[in-house]
This record gives sequence, structure tokens and C-alpha cells, in this order.
Amino acid sequence: MRANRRRQRKPDPLAHPEAIRSVFESLRGLLPDLIPQSEKHLIKMLNAVRNVERRPVSDTRRGRPSRWKRTDLVQVANHLRFLLDRETQGRVSINSFISLYVRILTFPADIVEALIANNINLFEAVQLSRLTYSRLNLSPAKARELRDEIVRSHIVTQGSEASLRARIMDRLGENIAHPINEESRTPRLDVVDELIEIDPYDTRHLFWEELRRISFALRYVTPEDVDDKILDEFLSAGDQLSGVLARIEKRRQQRERQHLGKLQL
Repeated sequence: MRANRRRQRKPDPLAHPEAIRSVFESLRGLLPDLIPQSEKHLIKMLNAVRNVERRPVSDTRRGRPSRWKRTDLVQVANHLRFLLDRETQGRVSINSFISLYVRILTFPADIVEALIANNINLFEAVQLSRLTYSRLNLSPAKARELRDEIVRSHIVTQGSEASLRARIMDRLGENIAHPINEESRTPRLDVVDELIEIDPYDTRHLFWEELRRISFALRYVTPEDVDDKILDEFLSAGDQLSGVLARIEKRRQQRERQHLGKLQL
């Protein structure tokens, strides 16, 4: 049985607001005419870059049009990839940088402090950032006290990321109102913890995290929440998701055929 214990932590130089802003400045230096001076606008541009990276050229007419030209976003992506390869020796991808590291700039100060002190890792910081005062229905000060308490307990007990996430879900009521037992548990969602324990920077865990997030979100959707616009957007996104799942299934079938062929040799 896999131990539910905290793994040895290695400092992550990029998991620091100043390190992220240093990448921003380097990007501005390479593309001064393209990169916005405003950090807020730059983050919006990077989110557009991430979408361009994930969507083929043939799909650019779907959804809300971007305020930036695709050719400009591709150029930004290429330069950002160069910077990340240089700074992290290829450890951090564009998707990881934009979807995980850039989020550090929006974290509460106490979470950033714990992250810099190496008391928590980036993925634990992402989970803790969900404990906002608005979601907890507490004052900002009380919300911080709760996060501090959870971090202290996490350090003392040498807890794993899985145990921290379970405690946060419990505090948000996500696994109290909808308990999941072993028989009804969604298959393979526990692969998230397996991937992270093998390599904490393996971004494939985001696939299962998104599935988990969608699963929870769907439990609260009612017919009154869905109008024609939402339905159109959902079906458009569903087409893309179906295509991705079809490619995954095709890859799995090819792998099984190859395995079967080796057994027959």
C-alpha cells in the first residue's frame, strides 16, 4: 500500500513571485513591441498563448475571438519556451508556467510566504488558495488563520499532498455533501497522487484534476442554469473534448495491439 506521507521536498527556484516577474521582464526584453507593460494585461495575453498552444489553426474561428493576432501569440509562445528551457533546463513547460506558476502572483501573501519557505510545494499552494474568505464565508483575517493552521498541522504531521487536499475538500464541504466510497469512486482519479509522487512537476496530473473539477461542478448544475448561449458554448467545448478523448482511446488501442503482438511472438 502506498504510504500517505510527505515526500522529500526540493526547492523550486521558479516558485517565487520575483522569479516569475523576472521571466516577464526577459520576455519584454525579447519582444518589447508585443509584451504589455501591465502585468494584468500580460497575464491575459499568456492565457491566450496557452489557448493557442492547445488549439489547431483550423479551430481559431470557434469561441470568443482573441484581442491578439494568432501570429503574435505564436511568437510569444516560442520566445517563452526558449526562456523556460534556458531557466529550467526544460523542466517547466509553457502550459505549466502559465497554468500553475503565474497563479502564484494571485495567491494570498501567507500562501506565498509558506511556498517561499518551502513549507509547501506549488501544488499544495494551489489547493490552499481555494480557501478564500468568500468561499469560507469568513473575514479575510479568519480565512488566513485557518490556512495558517492547516499549514502548521501539515508540517507537524509531515502530511502528503493527498492528505492536504482531502482536508481542504472537507473544509469546503466537497466530500461531505457528496461522499465517495471505494465502490463508487471514479476510476483512476487517484492517479493524480501517483504522478505527483513520482515527479512533482509532471503536468499530466492536470488531466485528472480537471476531470475531478468537472465531476464536482456537474453535481450542482440544474436545468435553470443552462440557456441557449451556455448550451452552444458547452457543445463547442464538447466537440473538442470528444476529439481529445477519441485520440486517447486510439492511442490506448494501439498500445494494447502492440502489447498483444509482443505476447504472440
